[in-house]
Amino acid sequence: MRSLPTVLLFLSLPAGAIAYVVATSILSSLDLPNGLSDFLVLIAPLFFAGLVMVPFLIPFFDRKAKADLAEYRRATASTTAAGDAPADHATPAPTDTDRLDDSSDPNDQSDAPDPASPPTTP
Repeated sequence: MRSLPTVLLFLSLPAGAIAYVVATSILSSLDLPNGLSDFLVLIAPLFFAGLVMVPFLIPFFDRKAKADLAEYRRATASTTAAGDAPADHATPAPTDTDRLDDSSDPNDQSDAPDPASPPTTP
């Protein structure tokens, strides 16, 4: 059934709303301190509603991910068949690395003081 993930997507909102109402009623019936009760009645039902909604949402996003993966594989196959080199396997030309200056390299002696010069003291 091709439309099942879409139907489940639309059913996730009512399922989450029902879970929110049930969790709110359960938490409000508990005898908790006033500050903790206010916090739990606000935050915990949202958490439970999200947990209930996830199984309904997964098939929809899974279908979208599979479609994107198929499109990526189709684009990669057409690039390979055309003989083009993929850009993500490109390496920089030797002249491109000549301009790099990594002063964090401890083995790089280009910034080291000249051993023949006298030491400087503040």
